[in-house]
Amino acid sequence: MKVIDQMGNKLELSIPVKRIVSLVPSQTEFLHALGLENEVVGLTKFCIHPESWWRTKKRVGGTKNADVEKVRQLEPDLIIGNKEENTQANVIALKEICPVW
Repeated sequence: MKVIDQMGNKLELSIPVKRIVSLVPSQTEFLHALGLENEVVGLTKFCIHPESWWRTKKRVGGTKNADVEKVRQLEPDLIIGNKEENTQANVIALKEICPVW
């Protein structure tokens, strides 16, 4: 499936998305509200809600400096970021792994 994100980036996604890394606390909470317990495999050290995810999901660093190798090891289909939370350089590096929304 081809989509365009809010930044105008064109992404090609495998549907259904089975492995998600969230780099934004508010988006992590939204993914939880959507019931994506099994799909979310990684999050940042600032994604503290829901607490059960913070305790059990793999942490990949901070919002400004996600550890690219830790993300790669999780083999995500999709990484969710935010232009206010994540640095452009980090997002560019993460795009080598999979699409970044």
